[in-house]
Amino acid sequence: MTDPAQLKAEADALIARGKALIATDLPQATDLLNRAVKLYWAAGEYYSAAAQTGNYGWALRRMGRPDLARPYLARAAEIFADLGLTDFAERHRAAAEDIAADLTPEFLASLPPTVRSAIERQDGAALQFALNALPPAEQQTVIDRLTAIGLISLADSEETTVQAVQQFEPLLQAIAAVARGDDHERSDVEQALHDLERKGWHIRKAVHRIWNGERRRQRLTHDLDEVDTALVNRILDILASPTS
Repeated sequence: MTDPAQLKAEADALIARGKALIATDLPQATDLLNRAVKLYWAAGEYYSAAAQTGNYGWALRRMGRPDLARPYLARAAEIFADLGLTDFAERHRAAAEDIAADLTPEFLASLPPTVRSAIERQDGAALQFALNALPPAEQQTVIDRLTAIGLISLADSEETTVQAVQQFEPLLQAIAAVARGDDHERSDVEQALHDLERKGWHIRKAVHRIWNGERRRQRLTHDLDEVDTALVNRILDILASPTS
C-alpha cells in the first residue's frame, strides 16, 4: 500500500509543475492538475484536492479565461461543501455562477488598450504587466472593475488561511480548554479531530502533544502545511493569552 504522505508529495510536485506551465502549455497544466487531484483523493487529502482545484480556477480567471475557470471553481465548491467548509464553498460557488457575466464588447472597449489587448490574447502575464503600468488611481479602478466581473481574483493563500482559522475557531477554543484541564468536551473534540484527519487536515498529533504539555511552535508545526500550521499556532495563541 502506498504511503499517503508519499502520494501527497507526488501530488504537490505535479501542482508545482503545472503552475510553471499554465501560461505556456494549458493542456499539459490541466493534465498535471487532474493527475494531482487523483493522488490527493488516494491519499485522503480532500482539502488539498478542493484547494488546488479552486486555485486552478482562480488562475484561469487571472489569465482571462473565465470560461475555462467556471467548472474548476464549481467543483471546488462541491468538495468544500462535502468537507463542511461552507464559507469556502460559498465563495467558490458564487465565483462559478457570476464569472464574466459582464465581459461584453462594450466593457472591453472601455478598458485601457493594453489591458484590453492582454485579455483578448488570453495572456495572463501581459495582463499583469499592463495593470502594473497604469497610473495608481486608474490601476485601482481597472482592478476593481475586473474583479467585480470575476475576470481576476485578489484571493491569496493568506486569505484562505485566515478563513480557515475563523471557521475552526470554536474547535480551537475547545482544544485549548482541554489543554487547560477542562475535560468536559474532550470526547467531542477527539471525534472532531478524527473527522478532520479523514478529510485531510493534520493537526490531531500536534493537539495531543499540546495536551501533553508541548508548547514549542517549531516542533509542533514541523511538516505541517500552511493552513494546519496556522490552526496549531492559533491554539498556542489562545493558551498564551490570559484567561477570563
